[in-house]
Amino acid sequence: MLEYKLYYWDLPFRGNFIQLFLEEVGAGYKRCDATDIYPGRSLSIRNPGMAPPYLYECKSKTYFAQMPAILMHLGREYDYLPKRAEPHTLALKVILDCNDVLMEITNYNGMVMWEKSNWEEFRYSRLPDWMAIFEKTGLEHGLNGDRGFLLGSTISVADIATAALFGTMIHAFPALESDLQENAPCIASLCRRVEARPAIQRFLAEQRAALGNGYCGGQIEASLRKMLG
Repeated sequence: MLEYKLYYWDLPFRGNFIQLFLEEVGAGYKRCDATDIYPGRSLSIRNPGMAPPYLYECKSKTYFAQMPAILMHLGREYDYLPKRAEPHTLALKVILDCNDVLMEITNYNGMVMWEKSNWEEFRYSRLPDWMAIFEKTGLEHGLNGDRGFLLGSTISVADIATAALFGTMIHAFPALESDLQENAPCIASLCRRVEARPAIQRFLAEQRAALGNGYCGGQIEASLRKMLG
C-alpha cells in the first residue's frame, strides 16, 4: 500500500534522512523525481517549501517540506520520538544540527565553491566541533561503544538522522572516516549499527550499488572531491 511519495533527486544527501526512516519503519513509499514539483509547482502545493525534499502523505493528502519538519512528523507518526520533554526537544535539535552540517559542508549550499584554505579551516576546526557535539550528546544519554543510542536506550529519529548524516558522508568521502573515528568514536559505532539494521542495510546496499559514492551532485560535490583529492 502506497503511504508516501518522496520527491527528491536520485542522490543521497537530504533524501537519505527520510528514506532511511521510511525503510526502518517499513512504510510503503515511492521516490519521485524532484522535478515533478521543483521548481515549477513548488508554490502551488499545499504547505509549499523552497526546495526538495517534499513528502506527500497519501492518507491526509498533505505535502510536507523541509527535511527536519518531515522527520519530526514521521517520528510522531511512528513513535520514534522520546517520551520525556528534554530528549524530545533534543531530537529536534539533533535534526537541526544535521541540517546545519549539510549546509556547512556544502559551503552554504554552494554559495561559493571550496578553496583549500577555507576547506581546511572547516575540516580541521568546524567539522570536528560538530562531531564532538554529537558525541557528547550521546555520551550524556548512555551511548557507549557498541551499546545505547543517541538519546537513551531506544532508537529514535535522532539516531536515523545521525546515521544519514555521518554514514552517508563517510561513504561518499572515505577520507573523512578517520576524522569521525578520532572525534566521535561512539557516533562512528552508532552509524555502523544503524546502517546494519536489516531494512536499512538492504536499502543502502541497493542504493550504493546504483549510485556508487554519489553525495549531493553537481559543482558542489565536484568542489568537495577536489578538496579531498
